Amino acid sequence: MTKWEYKYLWEQEATKVENLIDINGKNAHHIQDLYSTIKEKERTIQTLLTRVNEKREKIYELRDIIKSQRDKDIRSILDPNGANN
Repeated sequence: MTKWEYKYLWEQEATKVENLIDINGKNAHHIQDLYSTIKEKERTIQTLLTRVNEKREKIYELRDIIKSQRDKDIRSILDPNGANN
């Protein structure tokens, strides 16, 4: 091989290395963006889980209220004179 062929091959390989470095940098930036997106979604999930738990507690409270009202109604139907509430 001549000196020019070696130089041409070296330039080709140098271009390949530069392209790989660019790709690596783009991938690193993309990964960083994905990481921040994941963190944001995790915060959203935590917020939604908190809201679900609050709603679940409210459902239990309402269920207890309905049950006590139902019991009260049944007592008033069975004994209309004896119901205090």
